[in-house]
Amino acid sequence: MPALEARLDTERAERYLGQLASHLSHGPGGLTVVSASAEELVIDLGTATWTIRSSPRQLLLHLRAEDASVLEQQSARVAHRVEQIGRRDELHVHWNPAR
Repeated sequence: MPALEARLDTERAERYLGQLASHLSHGPGGLTVVSASAEELVIDLGTATWTIRSSPRQLLLHLRAEDASVLEQQSARVAHRVEQIGRRDELHVHWNPAR
């Protein structure tokens, strides 16, 4: 299954995870929060699964989908949402193939 990941260096990873959990818990755009904790958030995007983890200095994004074209489409959607929330700290998502 194709997958991408991005690591965003930030001192506010826990704060961003909380903001995303709060915002995404309302199910915008047909997504569903599968699980949420202080360190991890798992979201079903319908055609892909997005996992967000926080550490003291980093926000880790992991995205997987059944199809590479869907993965590309959803990666743009996820990056846009994260960059909107992190615009004050100028967060930019740069995807890499997942290990």
